[in-house]
Amino acid sequence: MRFVFSCLAGLILGLAPLVFSSHAATLAKEPALQENFYGVQILDSQVWVVGYYGTILHSKDKGLTWEIQPSPTRNSLFQVRFLNGNKGWISGSYGTALYTTDGGKNWRAQATGMTEHLFGLTFVNEQTGWAVGSRGTILHTRDGGRSWINSSLSEDLALSSVAFVNSTKGWIVGEFGVIFQTQNGGKNWIKQKSPVEVSFVSGESRNLFALLFPEPESGWAFGLDGVVLKTRAGSPWEVVRQKEKTSRSPGANHLFAAAAFNGGLWVVGERGTLLHSDADGNDWRQARAETPRLSLNGIAFGKDGFGLIVGNRGVILRTEDGGTTWKRLKIAPQGQGKGLSRIP
Repeated sequence: MRFVFSCLAGLILGLAPLVFSSHAATLAKEPALQENFYGVQILDSQVWVVGYYGTILHSKDKGLTWEIQPSPTRNSLFQVRFLNGNKGWISGSYGTALYTTDGGKNWRAQATGMTEHLFGLTFVNEQTGWAVGSRGTILHTRDGGRSWINSSLSEDLALSSVAFVNSTKGWIVGEFGVIFQTQNGGKNWIKQKSPVEVSFVSGESRNLFALLFPEPESGWAFGLDGVVLKTRAGSPWEVVRQKEKTSRSPGANHLFAAAAFNGGLWVVGERGTLLHSDADGNDWRQARAETPRLSLNGIAFGKDGFGLIVGNRGVILRTEDGGTTWKRLKIAPQGQGKGLSRIP
């Protein structure tokens, strides 16, 4: 399979050797806290972060203190979605799907019948959810995840993100800039006209990695070389930002994840890219933040201006003022059996 997601700056499938910090050297069984984090979710004051080597981190106080939650897998974990404070799901490499009913104190593996990598995950409600991934994989559940139905595409495309605005209308984006839409709850997925789509034989890359629908009829898609697409009413899609052929601006770096907060839009990407826009999404600018020159892979906001960004090599950035300022958190084991602590 073409490894189209290698631009996430590191072996996202968890095949790289373990790299532990000096703090973690005595805890060989613990996840690699200095390796890559891929997904983050905030639910009220609780936070979950997932990543390389089956890592699941949890904070119950907005990132002030942390714990490692036991993981039943050492596969890479890409997305985490909680339906409430107890019920949550995680998707990962090689068909991995994990679920919890007690806030992550116990995670269990759920068979999906798939060995493809599940890059995107979303739930419409407690019963209905979707996962998408490599080789056109589309899985959905209508019984709260007890069973997953395979409704994959016949095309060999890596699908990276899925988003629904209600129980019937949703979108998927992925490799070669493709965009698919459903208006009947996923019974049919129809390819929409994408202004950046290219054919396989072209040899070009126009991959789309992230979707954001802060409102039911207003959506954005983000991808390679800093491209941003926008839609009103779900169709058509138009380019509002793209790399100029002569541009060497850091704003042309690939974009991997997005979030909305308090009327503003945010997107993160490679080499420390952190872009911000007003609600119209027409003017994207680099945020005034000292971000490390590493890939930033996930972003989420909670209440009262609290937000987190996660990325490669254990990067976690935290804001308490809605993104005006971001500070880096460093986490290390306190010692055998003592959990985790922040490094001032």
